Amino acid sequence: MSDLPYRIRIKNEATGMRVVAQFIQEFWECGWQPFDARNDKGIDGLILMKKRNTDLGVKINVQVKCGAKYISSETKDEIKISIDDEHGLIEHIEYWKKQVEPAILIFVNPAKPIRDKSGNIVKDDKGRTTWKESRLNSKAWWVDLKSDDLRVENSKTLISIPKKNVFGEHSKGAFLKLIRPLMSNAHLPLIELNTESKRLLNSIKLKEESHKFYKDWKNGNTIFCKALDKNVRVSRTGWNHILSSNRGAERRINSLKLLGVAKQMIDQVEKDKFFLLNQKENLFELEQKLGIRARYIDKQLGEQVVQVIILRKLNTRNRNEKLWFYSVHYRR
Repeated sequence: MSDLPYRIRIKNEATGMRVVAQFIQEFWECGWQPFDARNDKGIDGLILMKKRNTDLGVKINVQVKCGAKYISSETKDEIKISIDDEHGLIEHIEYWKKQVEPAILIFVNPAKPIRDKSGNIVKDDKGRTTWKESRLNSKAWWVDLKSDDLRVENSKTLISIPKKNVFGEHSKGAFLKLIRPLMSNAHLPLIELNTESKRLLNSIKLKEESHKFYKDWKNGNTIFCKALDKNVRVSRTGWNHILSSNRGAERRINSLKLLGVAKQMIDQVEKDKFFLLNQKENLFELEQKLGIRARYIDKQLGEQVVQVIILRKLNTRNRNEKLWFYSVHYRR
């Protein structure tokens, strides 16, 4: 059996990631964090948006598709591509729309149509366009995966990409518009601090009181995280990270003060209000850090934004999953 389809797939994956990385890093001067393997819902990487070399603190989830084989049809205004079976596409759309931060698909075409001597596109016996490789001159387009117009009407597996959405050197402005609503904190849930949280925030015996709070919170059990709709372990994993000497004294102190706020956020922040911070893979394990954000009002300091980090590890062979409370900090 020929290994040509496998070789083409590997080449297309490399071309797609190269094209995306080049424009984001070289021309936009933003950060690009690729993932060695896709996460559960098809995210291939994160754009870390920057402006004038300043990190804007907002990431964009990116799925990359590369290859003419995805194209179902094409007109002067749109490209229709097939990316999944019916059930998978519906699941993916539901997931993308729940993301706090933007989710986009970038489609890269590493080929150009074959034309006859008269300049007409050559079709095969089934009426499909024939292609030849043109990897160094690959063209790319993007689409907002939360768009209400994403799915092609009367189709089970197709999505529509407007051709006006060219992905390239000058596309950064469109992506800045996508994140504009997130530059304000108004969309974040507002936590009403309880007595426990206030006591830790104002503690004069922080080391003693935070240790007791964490021990009582942990208590050998898992806790239910509403945002993830899963149980999370509160263990020495989080405690050791918070007190790590690598974090600096101020960050350690702030994290201890915020433990009560973290507990409230895990209890109260609504389902699916989380996002992917980063991801690492090895042969049999996927490790992710998931973020949950909320705000509270301090009478003296005003509004404070807090981020809780959950550590997730997934065995990719048996799908066994474990989650831990990992950290909490102010998000300046």
